[in-house]
Amino acid sequence: MEYQQRAQRLAETFQPRQEWWSRVFASPVAKLILSVVADWPAITPNRLTVLSFILTLVASALIYWGNTIGLIMVGAVLQVAYIIDCMDGQLARYRGIACRKGSFYDKWADLVKFPFVIFALTLVSFHRSGSELPFILGLICIFLIGYLPYLKLFTEHEFGIQLWSGLSGGDFVQRNLRFFLFEEAQWYLIVSVCLFMDRPLLGLILIASTQCLVAIARTWRIFRLV
Repeated sequence: MEYQQRAQRLAETFQPRQEWWSRVFASPVAKLILSVVADWPAITPNRLTVLSFILTLVASALIYWGNTIGLIMVGAVLQVAYIIDCMDGQLARYRGIACRKGSFYDKWADLVKFPFVIFALTLVSFHRSGSELPFILGLICIFLIGYLPYLKLFTEHEFGIQLWSGLSGGDFVQRNLRFFLFEEAQWYLIVSVCLFMDRPLLGLILIASTQCLVAIARTWRIFRLV
């Protein structure tokens, strides 16, 4: 398939993610890359899912073992891993091979891999500071990144409550206000920026504090609605 045909087919099957950082950066970059490689037989949606998963685990290990220059590189690796994560679903829709199994692999990997990043940030921050604060923040982060998806899932299925549906629209204000929901894409952005600054502990602080605010707001709203 020629480039123009491929780009048109990608545009027709493109479904932008809701997360702010994905909308403004990762998904457009993923779409641009796919406009070149979408017809390469060696590249499949499941292989992209696995590659993103492995890159995130490698980045987690490098956070712990890396020096300052290494941490800057790790921040870039995390962004590459997230861009690839945005490519697998787009590629499946482009080829017309989207399936439940591939969707499961993708969502399972999303749930599993980010805690490794938190664990690595916790360890390197502990070794640098020698205090218990990184472990406290790490536990808070792990709890909240599990609690929030569970909260969303059971309130939607059991009570039909759609949280923040007003921020899912397509206009400019709604898309950019979604930044303040601090969703998965922003987790990777926060961690990458803090690694660029050589401040892993700051990454833990920002993830824990933003997710606490989101958890409190969502839980309070659900209790009111129920």
